[in-house]
Amino acid sequence: MIAALSALALSGTLLVLAGCTGPVILRDPQTGKTVQCGPDETEQRADVAYQRQRDCIEEYQRQGYKRLSH
Repeated sequence: MIAALSALALSGTLLVLAGCTGPVILRDPQTGKTVQCGPDETEQRADVAYQRQRDCIEEYQRQGYKRLSH
């Protein structure tokens, strides 16, 4: 019972966070090129959508891009 309530609370928290997460814009300081890593609005699972966005941000940061917005 407690585990089920904890899982429900975590799911609810992730949904709220996913709803508040907007696109993140990154810029290559050398070229000026910008890219956007947005939440995957087609993904139904908030935790997966959030992780995909984090993966996108981390990939561009490895390439030297700098974050412009949250």
